[in-house]
Amino acid sequence: MKMPNGQILKHFSPAWFATVMGTGGLANVLYLFKDNSPLLHGAAVSLWWLNVVLFLILVGPWIVRWLFHYQHAFADLNHPLLSNFFITMPAGCIILGTNFFLIGRPYLSAGFLVGLGVVLWLSGAVLAFVFGVYGMYNLMRMEAVGPEPINFAWLMTPVVNIVVPLLGNPLVAALAPGGWTKAVLINLVDVVFYGIGLLLFLTMFPIVTGRLIKHKMPPAAVAPTFWILLGPVGVGTVALLGLADVSKMLGLLVDGEAVKFLALIFWGFGLWAFALTAVVTMHYVRSGGVPFTLSWWAFIFPLAAYTLATLEVFRYTGVAAVYWYGVALAVLLALLWAATFGRTVAGVFSGRLLLPPSPSPTLPKQGK
Repeated sequence: MKMPNGQILKHFSPAWFATVMGTGGLANVLYLFKDNSPLLHGAAVSLWWLNVVLFLILVGPWIVRWLFHYQHAFADLNHPLLSNFFITMPAGCIILGTNFFLIGRPYLSAGFLVGLGVVLWLSGAVLAFVFGVYGMYNLMRMEAVGPEPINFAWLMTPVVNIVVPLLGNPLVAALAPGGWTKAVLINLVDVVFYGIGLLLFLTMFPIVTGRLIKHKMPPAAVAPTFWILLGPVGVGTVALLGLADVSKMLGLLVDGEAVKFLALIFWGFGLWAFALTAVVTMHYVRSGGVPFTLSWWAFIFPLAAYTLATLEVFRYTGVAAVYWYGVALAVLLALLWAATFGRTVAGVFSGRLLLPPSPSPTLPKQGK
């Protein structure tokens, strides 16, 4: 199926950068196993470069849509569900930056990594803030939001704010020896974004769970969004462990162990969240399956974040059971990524994923 380029750009989904988030997350996970197998090291490097290509392919249509199809982009931004996916673009910037810092360090100069890292970190932070504030304002000015558009996709904004320190932490470590003031500034901004994301998570989580408890389950196509619950847990754990280390290095914390213990508590909630998402997914599978859409990428990054958090918890505690749990999660992540990426490529070539999105929940009226 072929579509005119103008139609593809006009209907370019704001969720496409979830592919960058998921692919980058898997690349980082596999790189942590690089000492176990040269094959895993090679796979991580390959996924890093694939992620660079994905980002470059997607950023053009994303910008062009805002320039030449502003009305369609703005209509999506004012939708109670679609608006949550605009922040996948700044999240993609941050995750790509972590790929460069983690995997690209042996191949690129420190100066290049820091320069690129600052650009990606700043772009991600600014856009996350803008889309996050506007998204909440948009919800507040709506006269009524029914239960249909409310699902765990509403947690995307908290996730992306908490993602910001993932790149900020290595930037602080790289800048601290020669630019203490800049390092402290980035660290402070990271703490601010972590606080924004954490408090938004604590605000949005009961709203979403209340909707799911009081009303019928959402349609099967929405099933992958349940996995987004793992995002704040995974990213929150990794980011907080990193913030404790760099804040102590800068002298802003005397002892980061108490902060790290809080991260362990956050990670522990992930055990319950992962069990819940698995049970819910099996419910949908038994009820007829989950149709493939771009929402399948919601399986990937949250699970990658939770896997990274598990491996970081093992590095901190040294508990072998945690390591093997992380290995099991990594295997599941790789299988889900392969299935999702393969079907995404097929959907692009068939044109199905380039079509306008199916009719979604009615947009509530907005107040003056």
